[in-house]
Amino acid sequence: MLEKPQDFELTLSDGWYCLSQSSQNCKFSAPACTSGIAKLYTISSDDSLLYVGITKQRMSIRMGYGFKANGKGGYHGYKWKFLEATLKLSVWTAKLHGVHAPLGEMGTIEAEVAFICRQHSGQWPTHQHEIHFSPSEQYHRHAAAKIYHHAVSLVANNAMHATSA
Repeated sequence: MLEKPQDFELTLSDGWYCLSQSSQNCKFSAPACTSGIAKLYTISSDDSLLYVGITKQRMSIRMGYGFKANGKGGYHGYKWKFLEATLKLSVWTAKLHGVHAPLGEMGTIEAEVAFICRQHSGQWPTHQHEIHFSPSEQYHRHAAAKIYHHAVSLVANNAMHATSA
């Protein structure tokens, strides 16, 4: 079901972000840059999950919206956008029966990721706005566990690789 994630670093400064992979500036590539494909994305720092979201938009459009929002219409954007830090972004897609999973399926996994975060850390993701819960199946929970553990171990794994290089 889950496809391999696309992992990025987000360097935040002055309310905006710089996207990179392996310390090289980059742009989103497919499937993250593909409109119409449901994507689940996580934002993490150290061993903490900060945020989990879903979108069918291109990630550059979704990220821009979350950074530019100023409260007009009630949406203030990402709670984590003013952190001065380098965060980890992972973008996931999934397939069911050979076709990309619909947004509703990714939304169910999103909720399970937030729930696993609560179970493991004692708290919901620290910068989460809201979450919509739906009935889930075992495959949703399995995918969510994989995503959560990837998000909270990504920084440690990258530091380990940098030390051994």
